[in-house]
Parts: sequence; structure tokens; C-alpha cells
Amino acid sequence: MNKQQFMQLMELQLSAMDPQERAELLADYEQHFELGLVDGRTEEDIARELGQPEAIAREALGDRYVLDTMITDHAYGVMPTNISPPQSSTTARNVFTGIGLIFLNLMLGLPLGLLLWSVWLTVAGFSLLALTPIAAVIDVLFFGEYVPSKLFFSIAACGIGILFAMLAKYLFKAFSSVTVQYVRWNKKRYKGSIMDDY
Repeated sequence: MNKQQFMQLMELQLSAMDPQERAELLADYEQHFELGLVDGRTEEDIARELGQPEAIAREALGDRYVLDTMITDHAYGVMPTNISPPQSSTTARNVFTGIGLIFLNLMLGLPLGLLLWSVWLTVAGFSLLALTPIAAVIDVLFFGEYVPSKLFFSIAACGIGILFAMLAKYLFKAFSSVTVQYVRWNKKRYKGSIMDDY
């Protein structure tokens, strides 16, 4: 197999690949031939060293590789062609992916999200204890009621409230990160399902 035959087979086998990605990969193999020829090797030797175009395409395409039909070419005999799955099956896959994500979010994502943010809301609520000294001062100023035990209790509650505020801040960052990552994962799953069509 010479360079022209090799490159034509590669292009045919990689038909399911994104055009830009395919062009870059083919350019790499063109470069292999150019370098090999500079080293004094023949096109046939270089093609043999690179391997079979079908095997290379299988590895490059992974799950996208679908061997649907065989075509006959007068120059190369019977050749496999790599054709994308029918549009109807990919549409069905997109629909099932979307339905699966909706069920996953309703059964697991949404309840867990509500649970996490409920915990944060509770902790944030306890952080309001930090404001108890203000209540004690208002009690003294407007009602003239000064009880030392209330003052000590408000100071202790203020300290506990500050601790809860720090915990609420930490939990907010952690829960925000988890929520954003989960939303991105959903988008990636859905987009991945659509991108497989191309």
C-alpha cells in the first residue's frame, strides 16, 4: 500500500470523526510519510510501520466507530466504510438520555440538593446567635432590665453564633461547588449525547 492508498483509506475510515479533528489526524500521518521519505524509506514501508488504517480508525474513534457497510472500490477492492448511526437512533438516544437525566435529578439530585441546602440554611440560622448582645443592649436601654446572667448568656451565644457563621461560610463554599459541578455534569452528559451525533 502506497501513501495515496493509505491516506484515502484513512480518510474513509475516519468519516465519522469531526472534520477538523480528522484533518489534524490526517496531517499527522502525512507528516509521518514526509519524515519517513526524508529518511530514505519507501511509502510501502512507512505504511506498513504505521499499521492498518482500519485499526488506527478504530482506536481513534473509540465508540464512534461503526462498521455498517462494505463498499467496493475498483482500485482497492472491497473496503469497509465507517458510517454514522442512523439519525433516528441517535435522536432516540438523545431523548432517552434527557429522560434519564430528568428522572435522576427528580429521584436523587433534587432531594439531595434540597437536603444539603436545608442543612446550610439551618446552620446559617444558628449563626444569628451572634446578634444576641444587641438584644441584651436593647433590653437594658429600652426596658431598663439589667440581669448579669442574661449578659453572660448573650456573650456565650454570640461566640456560638460566630462559630456557626464560620461553619455556614465553609458549607456555603462546599455546597456551591458541589451544586455547580453537578449542574456541569448534567450539561456535559446531555451535550455528550448530542455531540456523539456528529
